[in-house]
Amino acid sequence: MAHMSQLLARLKRDPVADLPIADQVNQLLREQKVVWRERLLSPLVTLRLFLIQIAHGNCAIAALRQMAGINFAVSSYCEARVRLPIQLLESLLRWVGEMGQAAAAAETRLRQRIVIADGSSHSVEDTPELAAHFNLTPGTRPGVGYPMGKLMGLLDFASGMFLSLLALPLFDHDMRSAIMLHAMLAPGDILLGDRALCSFAHLALLQQRGVFACMHLHQRRKENASCTTRWFKPASIPAWMDAAQFAELASFLDVRIVLYSVAEKGFRTRQVCVATTLMNQTIWPDARIARLYGYRWSIETCFNHLKTTMNMNALRCKTLEGVMKELAMYLIVYNLIRLQMLKAATAQNVQASRVSFIDAMRYLAARWIGLQAVDDLIVNPDRKGRCQLRVIRRRLKQYDLLVVPRREKEAQIASKSVEIA
Repeated sequence: MAHMSQLLARLKRDPVADLPIADQVNQLLREQKVVWRERLLSPLVTLRLFLIQIAHGNCAIAALRQMAGINFAVSSYCEARVRLPIQLLESLLRWVGEMGQAAAAAETRLRQRIVIADGSSHSVEDTPELAAHFNLTPGTRPGVGYPMGKLMGLLDFASGMFLSLLALPLFDHDMRSAIMLHAMLAPGDILLGDRALCSFAHLALLQQRGVFACMHLHQRRKENASCTTRWFKPASIPAWMDAAQFAELASFLDVRIVLYSVAEKGFRTRQVCVATTLMNQTIWPDARIARLYGYRWSIETCFNHLKTTMNMNALRCKTLEGVMKELAMYLIVYNLIRLQMLKAATAQNVQASRVSFIDAMRYLAARWIGLQAVDDLIVNPDRKGRCQLRVIRRRLKQYDLLVVPRREKEAQIASKSVEIA
């Protein structure tokens, strides 16, 4: 019993001295008037276990028991996660984001905040509730594939933290989900995006908010040289926009086109055409616009950290609310890792982008289970200009793909066995 009390006390305190998560969670619980009875898996203990689980690649709950050293039933932990209010996770995510932006503001020299919007995808468990909310990929039969969801993220370039990450049905238009992120933007921000987000209506909505845009020119618009052009309001309302929003848009919009070449190895695109509303060519010459748009690739690297390094590509919860909590916790852990990278960069006098993401993740994972981790994180060498092939050398095992539901396939095999007998 004394051993169990010591383990619970360790989970309730903050292993990282300058990151008062426990105090913040207790304050949020009081503010949200969350009441719970005294039990083994209290909200703070459940949250800490959830953090440990995600930091270890969303490990199995059976493995989590051994890491924490607490003998709890799998079902009890699942029920404790259900009791965690989603509002608590969202409030904790905002708090971590504020800490990250404050840390980044102290280090960066950027006068304007640069934010990046982009989409990705993920898979979820094949349950009726999730299949109804998300979608199967075209040509996939129910019971064969897994429902797929779309992620629309908004990344703060200076801190490398996600300000928001929406989980939406797979076939929602990128613009329909992108405008849901506008509430996170502030006047003076610069939004970077790919060509899917480059349209008159979207740029006009951003201009109404005082937000500047820098996006890859949509393929339907053809420009052969850098210039300043005027876009006029289209006659038809975009499918993702309502009539009231469309009526409030300006009748025209001045847009600057910047065309530049990419000579570095490793880039598929050689000619890039950017549309931007940063019209001051003295402050923003063409070379600086080209460098600014190059920052957009950062969000691709961050999605790779989330989906590959942290194993977020396939979410395991079987309910929609559980998936949303799982995504929120992934963002909390991801942003905590980024915050640790910012702190390490300051302490080790290097750029935060050169601090190893996976080493920072291992550092926090070790500290959260009570181990003495190495404070000096690995600093990656400057890899500018590095070119790597996107190929797989190791051969996968040659198993047949499942093209019919599992039970149907088993019945086919059983019937063939009977015929042979």
